[in-house]
Amino acid sequence: MAKPIAQNENPQDSSDADAIGPLSLFSSYESIHIELRKPHHMPCYHWHGQIEVNIPFGDDVDYVINDHPFTISNGHIGIFWATTPHQLIEPGKSSNMGILNIPIHYFLAWPLDESLLNQITHGTVVQSALPNLVTEQQIAFWMEESKSKDIGFRQLAADEMSLMLKRVCLTGWEKLTHTMESKGSMKGLSKHSQFHVQKILEYIACNHDAPLTVKNIAEHVGLHTNYAMNLFQSVMKMTIKEYVTSMRINHARALLTDTNRTILDIALTVGFNSNSRFYETFQRYMKMTPTAFRKLSRKSNKLAQYDSNLDFQGIPK
Repeated sequence: MAKPIAQNENPQDSSDADAIGPLSLFSSYESIHIELRKPHHMPCYHWHGQIEVNIPFGDDVDYVINDHPFTISNGHIGIFWATTPHQLIEPGKSSNMGILNIPIHYFLAWPLDESLLNQITHGTVVQSALPNLVTEQQIAFWMEESKSKDIGFRQLAADEMSLMLKRVCLTGWEKLTHTMESKGSMKGLSKHSQFHVQKILEYIACNHDAPLTVKNIAEHVGLHTNYAMNLFQSVMKMTIKEYVTSMRINHARALLTDTNRTILDIALTVGFNSNSRFYETFQRYMKMTPTAFRKLSRKSNKLAQYDSNLDFQGIPK
């Protein structure tokens, strides 16, 4: 039987350079996308720009990624960067699967183990060493909260997903594959492109709080400035400048939520050169001021603390 042609079958997962991709900060795909549904066989490869987290419930699930087979075990948390073409080939008897698609600028901004981040961005598929770190009911909560009109609930869901991955870092993980090397030619992300974009992402992740220019980023990875800009945008569906800004905004969101540092101190810490510039940019991306976001996130934290003292039916423990 002829091998199915690799396709980017999801509407949000366009491989065209001029399309609005899942990482665009000006599209609906800036947010985390969550599904909880029965897994099914995929007729062909697909790919997209997000980090994909899959948690099967009821049975193991088999995949191939660039012709390399791997299995995510029942109840375990599987994690990979979905820019590499992948295909679910055998759902087994899984009754349900949690599917989290996380924009990479969220993932790299979360306080996760550096070695885990490096393995994922270099094309390795990993899974949690332990099963049952998250329940179907919790994923259902996140799915509902991620659709809430209240940004506080959306932020709360994102924070809890970050903590789930933090638990994976603390309890351990295992490699299901090594760094991907395609065995054939596919209409997807070439090894050359992925290598250079990974280097750019790593450099920005380590330096987003310092003065950055496209020129010094390109020089660091050994590329001509225009080539680096075009390569990054064709893969990530956003410019390097937009990506740097997203990293800074995510860093600021964490500091606003978790510290009492002044707004000016936070603005300078995350890489903005003035308070006014920070306010203007933050409000454009988050649709509220940093002060309003701080109040809202503190309210969400109190809600989370209250929820932790309830069971899933809302009854005090």
